Amino acid sequence: MACLIVLAAATADAAVGQPVTLRIGYGMAAEEPLWVLVAKPDLAKNHGKAYALDATRFTGSDKRSQAFEAGAIDLAASSANGVIFAAAEGVTAKMIASISRESPRGFSTSFYVKGDSPIKSVADLKGKIVGINGFYTSGHLWLKTALEKQGLAETDVTITPVPFPAMQEALEAGKVDLGMFPQPFAALAEKQAKVRKIFDAKYGIPFEEELIVLIGKDEFLKKNAGAVRAFLEDLKAGMQFYLEKPREARQLLIDHKMVRVNSDVYLAMNDYYRDPSLRVDDEALEKMQAVQIAAGFQKKRADVKSLVDLGYLPK
Repeated sequence: MACLIVLAAATADAAVGQPVTLRIGYGMAAEEPLWVLVAKPDLAKNHGKAYALDATRFTGSDKRSQAFEAGAIDLAASSANGVIFAAAEGVTAKMIASISRESPRGFSTSFYVKGDSPIKSVADLKGKIVGINGFYTSGHLWLKTALEKQGLAETDVTITPVPFPAMQEALEAGKVDLGMFPQPFAALAEKQAKVRKIFDAKYGIPFEEELIVLIGKDEFLKKNAGAVRAFLEDLKAGMQFYLEKPREARQLLIDHKMVRVNSDVYLAMNDYYRDPSLRVDDEALEKMQAVQIAAGFQKKRADVKSLVDLGYLPK
């Protein structure tokens, strides 16, 4: 169930001259520069002037996507692969900013087994239970491509959806033999449990991918262009703060209970690569779509370049 954080009165945008309320949905991993603004909006110079945030945390990407499609939220931090897949099915959104990437230049979402597991490599996964965050997600794609690299099919394993906060417990309890761990859950598992890494997202897909992007519906973006631009200006500043002072930014997130990870783990965490300009890499998106089609995730090809609108970013 989403945890609503009200950062401004819902009636603010109804009054003349008052800031536009931006209802935004966010998730549980790889979104720290956005979380900084949610946790401490007074860090954002345009907050309360050009816009006000009404932010909702979702524990699963499916509920967040449903809320976005239903118009319950205006903006969403979303999986780039998911946005491409949805577009191919006719549900379109504009990617307006990049929040994190799967890249050799940073941490890559990792798949772990227990330290005493007989599984030593991807080739040993046949007949095993694998926990990922959901079907037809980035995690599903990374698993499928890793298996295929070793001549296995996804039907050779049992896939079970597990929310990221519950993945470590599921692995330790033996409910899954292999679990998918993004940050900060990977750092936490390495600290608290005896785990061993089998592969990561770059094992089957070696090129750089957009991971989390910020999306909005074209009609809403055009109608509220000024507020959206002001928010992205603040998001870029939040990104700069996070990249230049990561320990301070992460401590802020701990203090505001946005992240419930011990400081000795979180402050020194190896993190995803993030583009300080917030620019979405449309060439990477084209490659990502090609992989999704080859994997059978997409039946139709989406016009990827039309899904990206960088016109709201600061100049």
